Amino acid sequence: MDTTQLGTLIMKLGATNAKAMLNVYNEIVKKPELVEDPQIVNLGAAVIGPETSNCEKELINAKVQAPRLHVGNRFMKYYVSMGYEISSTLELENPNEY
Repeated sequence: MDTTQLGTLIMKLGATNAKAMLNVYNEIVKKPELVEDPQIVNLGAAVIGPETSNCEKELINAKVQAPRLHVGNRFMKYYVSMGYEISSTLELENPNEY
C-alpha cells in the first residue's frame, strides 16, 4: 500500500469515527441524560477521551500532516475533559439522586 492509499484509508476511518462520535454527542444533547443520569455522561466522557488520544497517536505514527485534524483532536480532548468534570460535579452535588 502506498502512502496515498494509507492516507486515504486513515481519513476514511477518521471520518467514520468522527461521525460515530457526533452521533453520540447528538444523542446526549437530545435527551436530558445530563440531568437525569450524569453517570452515563461521565462514563461516555471517560471512554471517548482515550479514543481521541488513540486517534492522535495513529495520525502521528502514520506521519499524517493534517493540522486541522490535530487541532480538532485537541479541541475534542478539551470538550471531553469539560464534560467529564461537569458530570462528575453533578454527581457530587446530588449524590442521592443517582
